[in-house]
Formats: sequence, structure tokens, C-alpha cells
Amino acid sequence: QNLGRFTFLEACATACKSCGDSCEEHASMHEHCRICAEACRRCEQACRELITSLT
Repeated sequence: QNLGRFTFLEACATACKSCGDSCEEHASMHEHCRICAEACRRCEQACRELITSLT
């Protein structure tokens, strides 16, 4: 059961990293991209911290 949780959390972290990377490319030009990049980075970090806490 934990394997499914880890898979889900890793997928979430990967998606958030991808989103953050994409938004970061435009962050200096668009305020909404900067905000989105920050939110995606926080989400990625939260997923990674949860994975660590479950191991």
C-alpha cells in the first residue's frame, strides 16, 4: 500500500518540478509565471518531504 503512495507522491513531485521549470523560464517577464513557479516548487518540496517522512 505504501508503494502506491510513494508512486503517487513521486509523480506529483515530478509534475510540480516540470511545471516549476517551465514557469521559471518566463518568471522574469510575467508575474503570474513567477508566482506559479514558486507554488510548483513548494508543492514539489512538500511531496519530497512527505516521501522522506514515510520511509
